[in-house]
Amino acid sequence: MSGLKLRDHRFLGATSSMCPQCLAVVPAKIVSRNGRVYFRKQCPQHGVREDFVCSDDRWFDRMEYSLPGKVPASFAVTPQRGCPYDCGLCTEHEQHTCVAVLEISTSCNLTCPLCYASSRPGGVHMPVADCQRAIDFLVRYEGRPEILQLSGGEPTIHPQFVEILDYACRQPIDIVMINTNGVRLASDQRLLDELAQRNRRCEVYLQFDGLDEASSQTLRGEPLLETKLRAIEELGRRDIRTILVCTVETDVNTAQLGDIVRFGAERPWITGVSFQPATYVGRCPLPETLERRVTFPDIIKGLADQSQGIWRQADFLPLPCAHPNAHSLAYAYREQGRLTPLTRFIDVQNHLDLLANGITFNRTSAQELIAKFISRQGCGCAGDCGESVAASGPGFPNVLQGGPTGGAMPGSSGNVPLDPETERMAMSFFRRVLSQDLSPSDVFRITTTSFMDAYNFDIRQLMKGCVHHLLPSGHLIPFCAYNLLYRDGHVPLPPLSASAGHPADRELVTLEVPG
Repeated sequence: MSGLKLRDHRFLGATSSMCPQCLAVVPAKIVSRNGRVYFRKQCPQHGVREDFVCSDDRWFDRMEYSLPGKVPASFAVTPQRGCPYDCGLCTEHEQHTCVAVLEISTSCNLTCPLCYASSRPGGVHMPVADCQRAIDFLVRYEGRPEILQLSGGEPTIHPQFVEILDYACRQPIDIVMINTNGVRLASDQRLLDELAQRNRRCEVYLQFDGLDEASSQTLRGEPLLETKLRAIEELGRRDIRTILVCTVETDVNTAQLGDIVRFGAERPWITGVSFQPATYVGRCPLPETLERRVTFPDIIKGLADQSQGIWRQADFLPLPCAHPNAHSLAYAYREQGRLTPLTRFIDVQNHLDLLANGITFNRTSAQELIAKFISRQGCGCAGDCGESVAASGPGFPNVLQGGPTGGAMPGSSGNVPLDPETERMAMSFFRRVLSQDLSPSDVFRITTTSFMDAYNFDIRQLMKGCVHHLLPSGHLIPFCAYNLLYRDGHVPLPPLSASAGHPADRELVTLEVPG
């Protein structure tokens, strides 16, 4: 027995992945070799292959962060063939829609080398009636959707863009997000003014890949830094909330992660940065070897190394609403451009349920969240005591009135004593939340989002996906399934169930657009 060899890997589990050659869904072992994660796949047609998935197995499959998902108000599809061939959402999908992506145009004013949608000039604009129909379906399925993202292509070049935006803003949707490359926003004053009129309801999700022209040239095919900077300043002049969206590619912009965050933190209208490792689908070419692809632990480690001590790796936690490998999230309180991660004074890990099933908070929901958190500190329970306990428990007056804390904030990790400046920031944060005086510019968010391609496709991550493509047919399709299987018709759309109904059947609830 002593002469038997050990395998060169550790077995971590099993899943269903995808054969990159034929896009068949195939069984896969999950293995770790030298701390790096691979899927070992077996395709009946193309045989066995291994694909690199994650650079650090300590960050992979942190299932202790997985919580039960929310059930949509209604489903569209009854499954017949099994995942991922019944997307709609089907009744077996494990999460509701946190972000619905509506591509209102396949046309674009750029031809980016890595576009997952393969967009280019000369595409097709979705008719306004189809856009409205899709939005109506979303409201029917969700009741009050959290985020609708108008995307493309480039959505702002749609000739009826403002009409579509106006319709979306009149629906009971928390945030209407505009996913844009910013080219038109750099110069179109009329469009900027239209957005400013709706800045309580909408925000801009702005493509921004770095602070040098080389990053833009590589990732977008042309130098666009000055254009992006003009767009950012124009948005700031009108106080339009903006999130910077950075596609991260090896040897292109991995050394700029900290600089991008600092750039955003210095501008109060920029409320966060979303980092997305390059996904090899659509027009995006493969790196020389898949081993060189960026994965989410690389971004987290890079941010910690490049932040001059502001961020730590432990500040980033999996977003509980999705599969733990899909999104990582860190929040910071911002005061005069200075960031203090909330994990410095809130033990987020032990209160994951307060962050589950959503990624944004308005003033009212933030107050409710923090009130519940403080109530738990006051009574020592693990559940929802409610706001009445929060208003009377011992934890609440200490925070609200700035009472003694003994050098440690309730709920901070291990009740570790805080330095005076961090404690002051914590007191300020709690007071402002509970008095509903916290504005979007006071909280800064960093996310990493790991979209999937045929190489790292994981059916478990897909089944709990919360970012979904919204179609006028009434289908809501998980983002990665749409890009891999449905966009080009490789898999046909399944029939809608009778319970999906027609969006006209819902009782319309409209909101006035702030003027």
